[in-house]
Amino acid sequence: MEKTIVLIHGRGFHPSEKDTRDLWMTALRHGIERDHPHKAAAFDAAAKRMAYFGDVSNAFLAATPKHPAPVGGDDQRQTLSDLQRFGRSDFNRKSYRRLPGRDIWKRELADTFAGVLYRVGLSENVISSLAPDMAHYWNADSAFGSDVRFPLIDPLKEAMLRGPVLVISHSLGSMIAYDTLWKFTHQGEYRPQCCHKSIDRWITLGSPLADPTVRANLKGARVSGPRKYPHNVTEWVNISARDDFVAYRPRVSRDYREMLSLKLTQQITDVQIENLAVNQGRSDPHHALGYLIHPATAQAVADWL
Repeated sequence: MEKTIVLIHGRGFHPSEKDTRDLWMTALRHGIERDHPHKAAAFDAAAKRMAYFGDVSNAFLAATPKHPAPVGGDDQRQTLSDLQRFGRSDFNRKSYRRLPGRDIWKRELADTFAGVLYRVGLSENVISSLAPDMAHYWNADSAFGSDVRFPLIDPLKEAMLRGPVLVISHSLGSMIAYDTLWKFTHQGEYRPQCCHKSIDRWITLGSPLADPTVRANLKGARVSGPRKYPHNVTEWVNISARDDFVAYRPRVSRDYREMLSLKLTQQITDVQIENLAVNQGRSDPHHALGYLIHPATAQAVADWL
């Protein structure tokens, strides 16, 4: 019985598979070593598999007009180096407010905009403008959705057959994970191997899964009852950062509470944090490394270990 941690990165440009995996592993292990050093050996002993689809999403984004230039591995390493200087107690609102690129008027505008979004949801036009790869994920005329799900299928299936599984997904990766878990539950080509297996804990970081437009496009969205949801998640921990526009609705426990009443999962927990990542001189509350190194993520991983 081998424990496995399966990682799914999110939207935006990504460096190479090796660089992305190394950055994620370094951030996660730093958080464990900083806050739960007695769990470091267990973390090292767990198998790690990354579902990398950056080659597919990078190619799509490079062809998207007016999309920001790619962020390279050196930029990511600088972000991680800056994050490693924070102690556990530094991850708080006071530290967050000191980050560069957080003007008062912009913060107030973000708070107002978030209120509007919370009431009406992100429209597909807004998602297409702010996060075109997320919108393209459910484009029925494109193979993009299938292409970015494909790298997760074998690592997740093999991990579920081997033993206890922790899945950590960021941003678009949480949509990919949700749909893949749904397919494992309900579609015949996966059910013989995986229908009686579950992942022990699913950690979503900066996830858009509570947004109404996103929910309306997930696998199972057009059916009702137990078939609407995956049946293979024992515990779900959702971590969202203040001012992260992708995770502007921070409470998946409200939108997926039917999974609890149908006894399809045992627990859904929401945690809100301050993401201290700085990217190219500006605060970036959606940044994966800021989520991965945060004490809340370290705690959720340590509990599973």
